Amino acid sequence: MSYMYSETWTEQKIFDVAEELVGKRLGELDKSGWLKKKKDKGNIGNMIQSDFFGIPANSIKGADFGHHHIELKVTPILKKPKAGYTSKERLVLGMINYKKDHLIPYEKSIVNEKAQSMLLIFYLHEENKPLEEFKIIKTTRFQLPKIDEPQVRLDYESIINKIRQGEAQHLTEKEQKIMGACTKGQGKGKDFVEQPFSEAWAKSRAYSYKVGYMSAYFRNLVTPEQVEHILIPPQKTFIETVTETLDKYIGKTDEEIQFELNKGVKGKSSVFNLIGFMFGTQGENLNHTQEFLKEGYAIKTVRNRLDKSKNQDMSFPNIDFSEIANDEFDESTWYGLFAETKYILTVWDEYELGKNRFIGYTLWSPEDELIQELSDVFYKIKDMLLNDGIKVEKDYTKGKNGRWSDNLPGGKEDNRFIQIRPKGSGQSVYVTLPNGEEIKKKGLYINKEYIRDIVGLELKRN
Repeated sequence: MSYMYSETWTEQKIFDVAEELVGKRLGELDKSGWLKKKKDKGNIGNMIQSDFFGIPANSIKGADFGHHHIELKVTPILKKPKAGYTSKERLVLGMINYKKDHLIPYEKSIVNEKAQSMLLIFYLHEENKPLEEFKIIKTTRFQLPKIDEPQVRLDYESIINKIRQGEAQHLTEKEQKIMGACTKGQGKGKDFVEQPFSEAWAKSRAYSYKVGYMSAYFRNLVTPEQVEHILIPPQKTFIETVTETLDKYIGKTDEEIQFELNKGVKGKSSVFNLIGFMFGTQGENLNHTQEFLKEGYAIKTVRNRLDKSKNQDMSFPNIDFSEIANDEFDESTWYGLFAETKYILTVWDEYELGKNRFIGYTLWSPEDELIQELSDVFYKIKDMLLNDGIKVEKDYTKGKNGRWSDNLPGGKEDNRFIQIRPKGSGQSVYVTLPNGEEIKKKGLYINKEYIRDIVGLELKRN
């Protein structure tokens, strides 16, 4: 069914009608071939706006529901078996105007305007599936929670102050907590613009709610009973709480920490789960607590094993070829993991086989060079996907499940920071490329030599 939005509608009707979208697949809603057009994330929003609500796409400036000053935003959500719901990407609010925004107070800013009322439509992004199969899972009226407004105001002022100081070229998303200054432009050297207080050109950027904040928002919306917290004492900041908690356990073994906390852990993720208990959680993923998500931090473990050959590269999520084919880098999971997120690298030394001692931690903010390398590899793979350039060879005479090889970039010999390599074993590790061909599931890794150098481990054991 489709509608024709008009001034006769009430505000409530907009949100009531939007509820009818829940459960629909994007392919069902596409009456005008939006999803077949040139790959553009905006096509999904334009499709819903025009084919469902009857509002001609890109016909007017300002709010999509012009009679009611309400904007429509469509945003993807991920769901992992153990991690639950997380946002796939940040929510862009609008472009930063370097020449004008420094004259606009927060109350009259685009950031505050968008905070008052938006129609958010969430769809479930499923790894390595075509866009047409993605299903809308939630619609809601977004109004910035009062508890978050002071921080968003501070984030806005931090961006504006950079502009006033003539340093817009130095803006990064890691400087803000909830609302960041994300990169947004055409790419290929065309995304630099003038700024008023400096001759240096600055990257085109947009105001956006960060990935972690959108993850926390969605979890509170649909699974509030599953939201976990860490305790931030009065007058303490998040990072002060984190560092003071970790400092208490430096030098202690995993057995000593378990005894002290009266908690038992075992299995592959025992050390990571133990860190969660150190912060008072019930063993859930510490990185998905409200505080870690909103602050844009994540904890990772670095193991220093007795057998040096068993020291591992740092793993990150599997490669989603559908995402790479359809999205730009600054809308990707990789971008959220490295451009928006800061890390606390906890270091554990194996002093006896299977026994570990917590020896310290390092606060790490991924470097621009690493992010650039990720972007380069992302676009190499994208180009191969869109031009049918990925070649997969299979030799079933080799090994239990045959030997698979391909020409994807991302080998250790090709890159300084990262690797892309097969992940897992057996029949469950095959995924389908957008062209229908099967390929072995791939994972993203950060080279262990690079990570160990960051935390100083190579000096500790040769």
